[in-house]
Amino acid sequence: MVSIDDRLNAIIRELIGNGITLEQAVEAFEGKYIVAAMTASRGNVTQASKKLGVHRNTLHNKLRSQTLLNGFAESIRPNRRHVSHKRVAASSPNRASKGNGRAR
Repeated sequence: MVSIDDRLNAIIRELIGNGITLEQAVEAFEGKYIVAAMTASRGNVTQASKKLGVHRNTLHNKLRSQTLLNGFAESIRPNRRHVSHKRVAASSPNRASKGNGRAR
């Protein structure tokens, strides 16, 4: 069985051999790690941040700023149904009776 240290050393040698900079390697690894955590938590940033051991604001910032992650959060977050304030106000049964007595 190959240890994680041996696996990492092989990956590092390959990356250096291919001219990948430390910055590129770190960004790629971090991006893949974040994608894995976000996928495992089905797009829930709070759950993913706990798995990663970072504050959720930090994860939000990384999702917004990191090149490899641009648009990732939007692509896996469940669609939320937005309720129009107009519909809510119009459907309130006591809405017409409140106020100064003028018809609306």
